[in-house]
Amino acid sequence: MIKKSVKFILTLVLLLFAVAGFAEKLCPECSKLFDDSINFCPNDGARLIDPVNPETTRVFFKVTQPTAVISVSGAELKNGIIEMVKDKDYNVSISAGGYQTTNVIMKKSLQNNLELTLNLNELTPEAARIAKLSVLAGNRDADMVEIKPGTYMIGSDRGNHDEKPIRKFETQGFWIDKYEVTCAQYQRFLEAIRKEGHKWCNENEPHNKDHTPYHTYAWALKFSWIGGQPPRDMGDYPVVLVDWYDAYAYAKWAGKRLPTEEEWELAARGSDSREYPWGNTFSADRCNVSDKPLAVGLFKNGVSPWGAYDMAGNVSEWTATAYEPRPFDSYVFLGKFGQPIIKGGSWDDTSKSCRSSARDTRRSPAYRSTTVGFRCVSDKEPWLLKP
Repeated sequence: MIKKSVKFILTLVLLLFAVAGFAEKLCPECSKLFDDSINFCPNDGARLIDPVNPETTRVFFKVTQPTAVISVSGAELKNGIIEMVKDKDYNVSISAGGYQTTNVIMKKSLQNNLELTLNLNELTPEAARIAKLSVLAGNRDADMVEIKPGTYMIGSDRGNHDEKPIRKFETQGFWIDKYEVTCAQYQRFLEAIRKEGHKWCNENEPHNKDHTPYHTYAWALKFSWIGGQPPRDMGDYPVVLVDWYDAYAYAKWAGKRLPTEEEWELAARGSDSREYPWGNTFSADRCNVSDKPLAVGLFKNGVSPWGAYDMAGNVSEWTATAYEPRPFDSYVFLGKFGQPIIKGGSWDDTSKSCRSSARDTRRSPAYRSTTVGFRCVSDKEPWLLKP
């Protein structure tokens, strides 16, 4: 007897046919044979198919849950049919959002007909939330855009004195995260560092540093992680309350690194030295300059020429470059003796701070704020990266 808690049933019908000759076709719905000249079943209208080899068992999957995904030996099953051969195992996985994934190992059946009923039990609300975070993180990890090799112009003669002069920047090309690192992604890093220790951390970070995003300031508590968990329903929000050491360690764990100021600026403004990712005129409709951070990727009309989102507003971002008043004197920040540059402006900034060439300075590497997050870069193609 099926319990009431079961939400849907997956039915698998296994059919083994020994067919003499090739003059008949099979209906996959009613399992009846018809003359070879007929293309559609007269009973149910289904398209007829050729009968299977006697040495194989044809398996038809029928799913009543529209969102269910069936995978066989790691590959998604598109047409709902597999043909099983003797002495081979078939690892079948059935999953659907909000339900526990079911895994079954199947072998060729000697029966002519076999009906197997599998129940997918509904996840608890907490289990469903954790599963959703995992999916969100996986979707973002390899979501990067390519910055082509070349010589580009960065800096500005119209901005603050420390943005001058306009200067050349030559790059061999790199990849940058399409979105700011999200809470869902950062949670996997936290879990890894708790299990494996601080092997990804900067050698100059404070001793026994805790990489959990947290701040005692009252308003910031809504973005703080309690018990190692991100704020509820913020899995696809940019992680905030992270200092430079947190961003460095995450990037190294992910097989990436933090962008230099030059790389970040190029990714934000493209090859034509525009003031903002979308052009030279500020528009509050193209970026998040409101009263709080929002989920990544919402402002499609504010994307950079390379395809990167939220490079103006939402949260400003740590870089790997130490600040000097003259950009030519800047250097790679090593974790001490300097202040790493923050770029991009945030939800709490003005149009001036959101300019791609603007430089947020005088911040300790231990600085944490609800306005600061980060994204990473890679010198390798994203599909080659393995956290």
